[in-house]
Amino acid sequence: MRTLWLLLCLPHAACAAPWLHFEGVASTGQGTVAYREAHWQQAAEDGAERWVLYQCADGRPFARKHLPATSLAQARGYALEDARSGQQADIAVSAAGVLISWKEDAASARRQRRLALPADAVIDAGFDAAVRRHWPALMRGERLSLPFLVPGRQRYYPVQVRRIGPVRWQGTAAQQIQVTLDTWYGGIAPRLQLVYADADRRLLQFEGTSNLRDARGTYPQVVVRFSSAPRSGTAAEWQQAWRQPLVASCGVTPG
Repeated sequence: MRTLWLLLCLPHAACAAPWLHFEGVASTGQGTVAYREAHWQQAAEDGAERWVLYQCADGRPFARKHLPATSLAQARGYALEDARSGQQADIAVSAAGVLISWKEDAASARRQRRLALPADAVIDAGFDAAVRRHWPALMRGERLSLPFLVPGRQRYYPVQVRRIGPVRWQGTAAQQIQVTLDTWYGGIAPRLQLVYADADRRLLQFEGTSNLRDARGTYPQVVVRFSSAPRSGTAAEWQQAWRQPLVASCGVTPG
């Protein structure tokens, strides 16, 4: 129902508001393109409403995610549907806590659970907001310990975050951030490596476990690069992309 509302009942205010658009490319360890990410958001604030379209290497969309506007940018809810695996998630955050509705794949039953919202909790893309919020502490060399929600497990896991040091990323001055997760979607996770630009604290690269299942039903290791800065977009561009039907299989495409 939420997707139908987004497709058919676009508010006039949303169409009139400024838009930002940026894209990322997720590659496997062998350099093959695993999928692409197309992001749209209104305004530059971390809590602005946001939409993500996940695309096959050839551009056909297979999954979409909606993140409603929120004042809790670090712990924001979202709705996700993936036509390849049948995975669905609906995470609703309120003063009463977090309501998780999770369906692992097409053959699985939907599971629901309500959890409290711990102080400094991190949910999904809210991790970006958490890094920016704690940037001064990270730059001082402090280690952060944050409770990270893993919807598939319907519980929080401790996340350790620390700055590794400065790097040059495609000619851009940046900082490398390391994240250690105790558990990630069914398996022990390696360390995640993130790169953020010095100038605007924008995520440039993610290296670690994807939150999207692949054709084998596993969560692959990927490197996601956001090579271009956000550009101005339009509501018409977003509507055209968002209305595309999702495909159930990407097939074999060149990297």
